[in-house]
Amino acid sequence: MRNLYSDVISTTSEPSDALNGTISPALFNLFHLKHLDLSYNNFHYSKIHNRFSKFKSLIYLNLSNSMFSSPIKNQFANLSTLQYLDVSCSSVIFDFSSFSYSISTLEGSYNYTSSYLPTSYVSSTDLSWLRGLINLKVLNLAGVDLSVASSARSTSWAEPISVLANLRELSLSDCSISGPFPLHESHNLSRLLHLRMDSNPLSSPIPIQLANFTSLTILDLNNCQLQDSMPYLPQLQYLDVSVNKDLMVDLVHMFDHAWPKLQLLSITLTNVVGQIPSFVSNASSLVYLLASHCSIRGSLPDSISKLVQLQYLDLSFNYLSGSIPYSISNLRNLQALNLFQNGLDGPIPNSVCEISSLAVLLLRDNNLSGSVPSCIINLRKLQVIDVTGNNLNGTISFPSMFLELNPVMISLSSNFLDVKIDVNYSLTSEFEQLKTLGLQDCNLKGYIPTFICNMTRLALLDLSFNNLIGSIPSCIFKLPHLSYLDLSNNKLEGTLPPSIYLTQESPISVLQLQRNKLRGPLPLPPKSVGLFDLSDNEFSGEISEEVGERLSKAAHVSLSGNNLSGSIHSAICSPGSGLKVLEISKNKLSGTIPSTLKYCSSLISLNFGANNLTGNIPNELERAKNLKFLQLYENNLNGTFPTFIRQLQFLEVLSMWSNNLEGGIPHFLGSLSNLRIISLSSNMLNGSIPEEITDLHKLQFLDLSNNKLSGSVPEKIGNLEILKSMSNTSLVVGDVISLVYSGVVLQIQWKKATEQLGTVHTYNTGIDLSRNFLEGNIPRDICLLKGLKMLNLSHNHLHGEIPMNVGSMTGLESLDLSFNKLSRNIPLSLTLIDPLSTLDLSYNNLSGMIPRGSHFDLVSLDGSAYVGNTLLCGHPTNKICEQVNPSISLPNSKGKQTSSWCFMLRLL
Repeated sequence: MRNLYSDVISTTSEPSDALNGTISPALFNLFHLKHLDLSYNNFHYSKIHNRFSKFKSLIYLNLSNSMFSSPIKNQFANLSTLQYLDVSCSSVIFDFSSFSYSISTLEGSYNYTSSYLPTSYVSSTDLSWLRGLINLKVLNLAGVDLSVASSARSTSWAEPISVLANLRELSLSDCSISGPFPLHESHNLSRLLHLRMDSNPLSSPIPIQLANFTSLTILDLNNCQLQDSMPYLPQLQYLDVSVNKDLMVDLVHMFDHAWPKLQLLSITLTNVVGQIPSFVSNASSLVYLLASHCSIRGSLPDSISKLVQLQYLDLSFNYLSGSIPYSISNLRNLQALNLFQNGLDGPIPNSVCEISSLAVLLLRDNNLSGSVPSCIINLRKLQVIDVTGNNLNGTISFPSMFLELNPVMISLSSNFLDVKIDVNYSLTSEFEQLKTLGLQDCNLKGYIPTFICNMTRLALLDLSFNNLIGSIPSCIFKLPHLSYLDLSNNKLEGTLPPSIYLTQESPISVLQLQRNKLRGPLPLPPKSVGLFDLSDNEFSGEISEEVGERLSKAAHVSLSGNNLSGSIHSAICSPGSGLKVLEISKNKLSGTIPSTLKYCSSLISLNFGANNLTGNIPNELERAKNLKFLQLYENNLNGTFPTFIRQLQFLEVLSMWSNNLEGGIPHFLGSLSNLRIISLSSNMLNGSIPEEITDLHKLQFLDLSNNKLSGSVPEKIGNLEILKSMSNTSLVVGDVISLVYSGVVLQIQWKKATEQLGTVHTYNTGIDLSRNFLEGNIPRDICLLKGLKMLNLSHNHLHGEIPMNVGSMTGLESLDLSFNKLSRNIPLSLTLIDPLSTLDLSYNNLSGMIPRGSHFDLVSLDGSAYVGNTLLCGHPTNKICEQVNPSISLPNSKGKQTSSWCFMLRLL
């Protein structure tokens, strides 16, 4: 009896052929059954019946993935003739969703992982029932919970397995086995061929005793938290130790020995030490070499071409350098070459065209140069070509260059290529298998070719960052499998269809049309769209309830930079919303912020800036516990500072400048330890600046200007840790969420002008406390902030002297202390600040000679930096100093005092 249905998850809407219900008692009257396959059925989580023990003649029993919920005790104990037993209850699935992207290094990481999907809930606390199955050759318990059986209290838990002397295949994958597998109890398993124990928290080294299992050909220990190093196991044909980050793999030591039988080696996501050695050919039988995400360095040795049996070579996401060896053409059986994201340079060798079996060529994100070999058209089996993100140049005619192929994926994006569209070409049956077309930043010009609409299998289309004009062909929105469409950063015009259709065949459906000249009302977004970005266009009208409901189900929504009007519809945050990014800034929206934001509890970034919003900031936002970026700048919001912000412990950016907020700045702000930017300028805030703000060690920018603040500048302002040194990185402040950068808008008073930064880096540092009612001295500790680029304390009531060691602020580019009551001399140390380009000390009570220096003299050639200080003299003023300024001490570069600087001036 056999079940032919074998899908854990049906991918079609067709009715299932699986059995549904419970097992009929009549089945157990078939005493003479020898083969029983009940796998992949739905038995409604019923028990595994004890009457299975009546099948005394049974040789084959398969109950896998049939939705049982039962412990295994003695149901199979008497089946002494059984040779095959499969009670597995989980199936492997692959997760490709964990894409991350570093906006500091511009590198992506595609950490694909595998995990198991439970299909039943079967457990066994004691494996003694196995003792009677003396003829068993295949035992599959994958997914059976053995956590209790393998606990520390059961040190001999595997002993019943060891008596199965005829066992050939043993699968204990995903069984929650903890601790090392007790192989010392398994000495009778000399005939064992296959051992699969992947996805268990073994947290131990690979047992060295495995070398004694001379018949063993397959060993799967991936994702087992393995430790220590790789033992020498020359008998193996298949070795998978991937996803074990604490397992050290020394390639030089490993391949120093012969692995004559090894056909598959997977060391992806392990701790690889050393380069690929020249004697890698000691594994001459390799068919699969999978070594992604291993931090492998060095070059590709020519000797890799001696692995003539190799069919799949994956060295992606490493640090390989040098060129692709010309001898790679010797890999005549190679079907897939994946060198994605390394540091390889030089040309793509023409010899690659001699690998006639090649189907997949992934060279994305390297430093390859030269042209794409024209001979690539000779690779008639080539289905996937991805050379995105290199330095390739030359001209490519599309689609004519690829007409002889039957590609599934073509991606030529982000090079220096000049792709010419054959506008007169009309596709018929060609490209009927093409699913991915990536021509981002390929210097495309003219209209979007309508022949794309004949690519009926197309799932991903990226034509962004080109010079395309005209309207978007309506037929593109009718492609039956399209789930990812990026036409952003072009010059496209016209309106969109009333409703947009995208399929959900990909993990996330994407529509990116930002930075064009599209107009008209907002279209109805696709159902369950993941990313919806229409920002920086000319869309107008209101956000309807129906549009809001659709957007609520998305992960990333950006409608910023349009002409939208009306209110923010409450439906945009509906119950069950999964929104992580909501950006509707720079529109003409009015009304209040809806209280339904409480349903957007997954928010990471919220930007309603530059609208005409009124009312209070709703307390319901406190439910967004993961919020990092809160930007409500340039509105007419009122009320006191929102107290719910105390709950937002992950907050990095707080931008509420140019509103009507009043009251004091709360002390709890100093407890939000992740804050990098605080911008509260141009409100009506009063009271003193909380001293607790100086506890924010990540704070790089503080703008409290143009308020009604009083008191003094915080005495411990020098405690702002990140500002104590110059930033040696150019990290972008923001986050990549759902594959799209979500950034920060910052208004900064810079070099006597107001500037808005659309992209903020870690080196954009500043403190602006200007236009308040601050008094007292400038704290001396402020001079500890060597990484500060802008300091503006103007238009206050500060008095006393400018700190003498202000010159230690060696990163300062702009300093404005104007319109205060500062007195005494201008410190000579100011002349030591080489980056200083903007200086304003006007309208104070400063006196004495203006210090000079070859660079400092250029900062204010017209003398405007010093006007309103009647007691100042010297260059560049017209007032002549009439006295000797005795011994002004200047700190030297080592922090010690130099000899006195005596300026002997003759009275004129």
